[in-house]
Amino acid sequence: MATPSGWVTGSALPKPSRRSPMPFTPAIPRRRLAAFAALALTAPLFTGCALIRAEDPDHDTKVALEHIHGLASDPETGGLLIASHGGIYQLDALTRSAELSGPVAGNDFDAMGFTAVDGQLYASGHPGPNSPDHFAGQNLGLIRSDDNARTWTNVAFTGEADFHDLAISESDPNRIYANNFGIVYRSDDGGRTWNDGVGVDARDMLADPDDSDTVYATTPEGLYVSRDAGATFELDETAPRMVLIATNSLGLLVGTSFDNTLVYQLPSGEWATGGEYEGAAQALTVTPGDEIALVDQRGVVTTRDFGTTWEEIFRPEPHT
Repeated sequence: MATPSGWVTGSALPKPSRRSPMPFTPAIPRRRLAAFAALALTAPLFTGCALIRAEDPDHDTKVALEHIHGLASDPETGGLLIASHGGIYQLDALTRSAELSGPVAGNDFDAMGFTAVDGQLYASGHPGPNSPDHFAGQNLGLIRSDDNARTWTNVAFTGEADFHDLAISESDPNRIYANNFGIVYRSDDGGRTWNDGVGVDARDMLADPDDSDTVYATTPEGLYVSRDAGATFELDETAPRMVLIATNSLGLLVGTSFDNTLVYQLPSGEWATGGEYEGAAQALTVTPGDEIALVDQRGVVTTRDFGTTWEEIFRPEPHT
């Protein structure tokens, strides 16, 4: 396949486009990475971004699970895959009796940007002391697993990029959106080539499961939506301000608001407010059975009634 004009291969991170027709200021510098966290008063969401170095203390399970970056349904067990500061862990069920194991294959990398689609896992972040040799450099770039996190393949920007968020549509798994310090890049061919990128002050992104051209980005101002594959974004004036966002089996949106409540979209397109959760939310997903799984200060909790009632399925032990 020929490389499209203005695009680059995955060997070097493209520069953001100066012509990006964004309705808000593009391209935040790296020193402002935590600005969203300060505004949202949810600094713990960003505490797991520190680089894991060989000289750091042992990143055992207790330490790793203090910082959970992502959740996904585990197709092998029916439970959850937990992307943490020290690797991918597995909960084997969505019940109080769930058992934890991991990190998978002993790989204790800092798993940022974790997302799952069509049997494939994607992630970014930083290598750990026991990561494989091909996790070269301080940043992982984009990596992919086809065997439920047992092994990983380098896809793009190895050693260069630390993507804090990735979004992939079920309708086209080759369409990848990657957020690198406030610049959202897009690949249409599974990561081989990438566009110039546009500035989006996004905390979380979500690609519409039925339309790969539609991507959502939660920002301090509110929910921005692109319907042209990330070329432009517009503020959805009807949506509440959210930090994390997911979608259920009907394609309706579910999110965590700035006041520690769940919000969710009705079939009419209107938004409703659900129940409260405790503390800052670190990760959110909706299972194939439409059970909402969330990580808050209690640990991993689930709800089937949008937060009216919660079940605590895993509480990490505190470490000293």
